[in-house]
Amino acid sequence: MTAPEPGHPLCRVFRHGGRIYAYDAGADQVVELSPSVASWLEAAAPDPAVIDADPAISDEFGRAHAEHGLFCSRRPRLVAKRSGRDRAIDYSSRISQMTLTLDERCNLRCAYCPHTRAVAWTRPHGERRMSEETVRAAVDLFLTCAGGGSPSISLYGGEPLLAPGLVRMVADLVQAEQRPEIRIILDTNGTLLDAAMVDLIAERGLYLQVSLDGPAPIHDRWRTTSDGRPTHATVMAGLARLLARDPAAAGRLRFQATLAPGSDLLEADAFFVKLGRNLGLADLSVGASYADLSWMVEADPAMTPSDADGWERARDAYVAACASGRHAALGPLVRAWFDGPLIRFYHREAVPLGATFRPGGVCTPGLRRLHVCSDGRLQPCERVGTAFVLGDVRRGFDLDAVDRLEQAWFDALGGRCADCWALRHCSLCFTAMIDRETGRVGAVPESACRAVREEFESTLRLWVELLARSPRALDHLKDSSVS
Repeated sequence: MTAPEPGHPLCRVFRHGGRIYAYDAGADQVVELSPSVASWLEAAAPDPAVIDADPAISDEFGRAHAEHGLFCSRRPRLVAKRSGRDRAIDYSSRISQMTLTLDERCNLRCAYCPHTRAVAWTRPHGERRMSEETVRAAVDLFLTCAGGGSPSISLYGGEPLLAPGLVRMVADLVQAEQRPEIRIILDTNGTLLDAAMVDLIAERGLYLQVSLDGPAPIHDRWRTTSDGRPTHATVMAGLARLLARDPAAAGRLRFQATLAPGSDLLEADAFFVKLGRNLGLADLSVGASYADLSWMVEADPAMTPSDADGWERARDAYVAACASGRHAALGPLVRAWFDGPLIRFYHREAVPLGATFRPGGVCTPGLRRLHVCSDGRLQPCERVGTAFVLGDVRRGFDLDAVDRLEQAWFDALGGRCADCWALRHCSLCFTAMIDRETGRVGAVPESACRAVREEFESTLRLWVELLARSPRALDHLKDSSVS
């Protein structure tokens, strides 16, 4: 047998459904373990001599180590990404999505929205609107630098439909350049779909992402006007107006459901099933997220997620459907909630961990996503408040600022990633550097890393449970792709 390297293997042992498993970061694989090997791996300081002394452990460990490269203890050397000067060509030709904050105003005051609460780490709803000059410069920058498979310009706020003239201007500028591959997406609360806006959407083939959290009792609990009135009926009336004018818009329509404590996942899912049926869409496009209310929990413990919100029942329904080959029969919201993490893990590279590793999630600042503030400043995304400026639309990218951000991110992680078993599936982004109470940029708190590990372990548990139920339970992922 090949002797194991000294030190603790970079893996996570967990128990689920009466079995013992390990996720090995070195090989990016999940394996089932015997109790003996699990005990050895869980020891504070695993002794290689134990393996040779026990033939059963020696055989199991040896096969895993020799055939799949499992249970190596070598840690990678961490390096900063330094993606600026080294990737200047990418920044001039491969921006895939630009988000424009056309108008900082919003006609709603959604209770879970950090802009509404004006928390320290993000901007409050403001009064600024993007100037026509800035819109033109932003679109020109994107037309020059766009690349990749599906380039898009997302119009954001506040509420972008409060600036209909700017929406039309963006559509005119893209159309004038004859760039049909560029999608223009309205990221809207759906309450301002009047006849004029519906005509513009139909004439220009604009895409929509509409915030809709489910049936009225769920949606209206959180999504209200500035004077507290419900909005669900207004959204539904606007959608009916749009689809009566432009039935083809159903295929350009996506919903984003933000679920919060008290939002029953299965109840919301049933609403979207019915909505898809009414729209004549067999596969309604729905995105799902859970409201981050960590900044509200201290003031109101009722904001803490609970099992009463239907998560376990929805998970059980998902497992049963996948195990019996009926994944397609699941509702769009349940699929959106559970499919995403599994898809990302299914499409992992699963190659040996290299000698060096660049830590810190999936974001390459300004490349995968690029946010343009109302005044033209460039940022990695719309979720970073006033921090992390990477240039402006008139002068373009400041690649030195990109380098500084990457180095600050590397420093903020404090070298912890080399000893983290979840390092290859980290979902942290630059927002983790922003203190939720003060808004200052600093070290990434250990609590953020712990939350990532817990989320990834939840995915691993779902993965092994599905395969234990049926070896074909993951077949529906074969035709999926990572977005």
